[in-house]
Amino acid sequence: MDIHQLRAFCSVYKNRSFSKASRELFVSQPTISDHIKTLEETLDLKLFDRLGRSIAPTEESTALYPRAVELIKKLDAIKSDIRLDRSEPSGELLLGASSAAGSFLVPQAAASFKSLYPEVTFRFVVGDSRSITSMVMDLELPAGIVDAVMERKSLDFTCIANDELVLVCAEGMGPAEMISPEELYRLPLVVRQEGSGTKLAADGYLINKGVPPGKLNVTASFNSNFAVLEAIRAGLGAGVVPRFCVSQELEKGHLREIKIKGLKMRQNFYVLANKKRTIPGVLKLFLGHLKSMASGLRASPKDAS
Repeated sequence: MDIHQLRAFCSVYKNRSFSKASRELFVSQPTISDHIKTLEETLDLKLFDRLGRSIAPTEESTALYPRAVELIKKLDAIKSDIRLDRSEPSGELLLGASSAAGSFLVPQAAASFKSLYPEVTFRFVVGDSRSITSMVMDLELPAGIVDAVMERKSLDFTCIANDELVLVCAEGMGPAEMISPEELYRLPLVVRQEGSGTKLAADGYLINKGVPPGKLNVTASFNSNFAVLEAIRAGLGAGVVPRFCVSQELEKGHLREIKIKGLKMRQNFYVLANKKRTIPGVLKLFLGHLKSMASGLRASPKDAS
């Protein structure tokens, strides 16, 4: 049994296809078939039932898959750590990120990290906090940056930043600079879809103020912060976003902040990792770099109260 056979097995299992595994791993289909056949002979197990043009994993295959995934990750982590020991971080860095973090925090950290370690490349998967959490739980991602704690089972969350959530609108639009919570009902709003950490945090604050989110005048919902910001700029409505996402536009007067009387909202950002998974050395180094950059967003005890 070797690492190539395990990679071939995991790809076939995940894709339910020898041809898709071939394309994913950039090797010929006969090579994939040979790897699976050799692995079956080594383990004295049948891993896949051939059903005409399709295949189905056996019970033994299903039992082997999570163990094989973990072995591959540990071997990759060893290689990555050895590179770090030689002070030559290199290779691909895979990380998941929520929409807000993936649109602003992570790219900025990646740019400065790349200047320090030019041999490192990045592959970021951006989605809402719920989808990134699910992918880390299912071992599809080694770690993620999210803005809500959606699920604690087998997961570790480390808070790296805390930012203010602000209600903004396009310049020249919207109500006065400050409104009461009740006036939110009349304000056209654009929001993030369910699964967003930003929406979850904002909804919690509004509920505590006696403003049910379901009764707000929502004109549109989007699955990314970029789309929400574009809608706000276009005048579709006001929206709640992390301050760091709009700080420059507020300073330049392209957007305008609307304060809500008696209400200050904040949002945490977390590094999310699976307790069962070993984080590769290069990724550990990047997460440390990201934490250092994001520390400027941390609220003082007075602000966080």
